[in-house]
Amino acid sequence: MVIDRRELLSYLGYRGQEMTKELDEKINQAISICEKLVQPRSVVKRFKVDKETKSIVGTTLKLPGEDIWKHIEGCSEIYLLCGTIGFNVEKEIAKNFVKDKTLAIILDAAATSAIESYLDDIEKTLDGKLTTRYSCGYGDLNIEIQKEICAVLDTFRKIGVYVNEAYMLSPQKSVTAIIGVIDEL
Repeated sequence: MVIDRRELLSYLGYRGQEMTKELDEKINQAISICEKLVQPRSVVKRFKVDKETKSIVGTTLKLPGEDIWKHIEGCSEIYLLCGTIGFNVEKEIAKNFVKDKTLAIILDAAATSAIESYLDDIEKTLDGKLTTRYSCGYGDLNIEIQKEICAVLDTFRKIGVYVNEAYMLSPQKSVTAIIGVIDEL
């Protein structure tokens, strides 16, 4: 996992503006803090899919909508994935919102970069030719499905990730995703 400075800057809305020494130092500080506090954990499982019933074989999980099925067209198997960098960075962001809002905002962007990098690393370990990650909330795949994905993956017990009443993941820097395994002829 690497916190990509360019990606962090894009999350901050940086578009080539002048970089002050103070801002540069805060970015370096945020990256350093984030690297020390992250606790990356994940759970990944591979499943067959039943396109006729729009379901994940061996589970009660159905994937509603059309967009996910277009995304995994040509796939008879998928990976369900949940990854997190834990609560420590989240706590540090909250603490800094009281004493240094700028650092807190930059730290949040660093944490977003960290979880994305971590998920990229996980993908590199998966077998098969893969589609890109597709997460709840993309297209017409409702965010409510996260609750069922987390239940299938047993994320709370395995990595401490749960879904709140608004169907958001906690810790906040957590992601669920579906990755298609492209059928090879």
